[in-house]
Amino acid sequence: MSECLLIDDLEIEVRRSDKRQNVDLVVDRHGQIVISVPAQLSDEEISKVCNQKKIWLYQTLEKKNESIHLAEPKKYVTGEGFFYLGRKYRLKLIYNEPNKSEPLKFRDGRFLLNNGKAKQGHELFVKWYSKRGQQWLEKKVLQLSTRVAKKPNSIQVRDLGYRWGSCTKQNQLLFHWRTILLPPERIEYLILHELVHLIEHSHNQRFYDRLAWACPEYKQHENWLRLHGDKYIL
Repeated sequence: MSECLLIDDLEIEVRRSDKRQNVDLVVDRHGQIVISVPAQLSDEEISKVCNQKKIWLYQTLEKKNESIHLAEPKKYVTGEGFFYLGRKYRLKLIYNEPNKSEPLKFRDGRFLLNNGKAKQGHELFVKWYSKRGQQWLEKKVLQLSTRVAKKPNSIQVRDLGYRWGSCTKQNQLLFHWRTILLPPERIEYLILHELVHLIEHSHNQRFYDRLAWACPEYKQHENWLRLHGDKYIL
């Protein structure tokens, strides 16, 4: 059985084993921090080890975050494809429209970007995704919160690096702006995952029991995100 340890903003999965005699701290290929320890090692000793390695953990996570963002850099030219709610839509550069305040729009199944703003394409898409994501997630969180009988104090969309979502000690839900690129059913799973954290902050058995009740197919969603989540980037 695994448990979860929170050190500052680091979420560390603790795996205990009666057969293990040493401590092994790793960051797996998906950005999850895992520490494998002997079954009887105290929480204080585990925290001590993790704190001693905190700088290394941040450096390793930053490298993984960079690899995600550099995996498939987008070109902001006509014909390039961009995901939105699981579907890929083509971009079309258009002539500047002086009377229009929004340089990037989504209309008739296409993204439209003023050609004079192409060099700012990444920034404009992040801003567009963040705004749409905030609106979409707020409505969906409200709908899905009935499954766990718990509502967050607030919802924010921001850049979370390698993480899709997070739940703070203040019962605030945070979601990566990339979330809105995913298919809706995957986003709903991520929402339910974080909503359950409002009740169970650690990844203990009680957490997974509640998650299974709220989302019986949660393992399928987790596997899909591990296999395909990295392609939903800019």
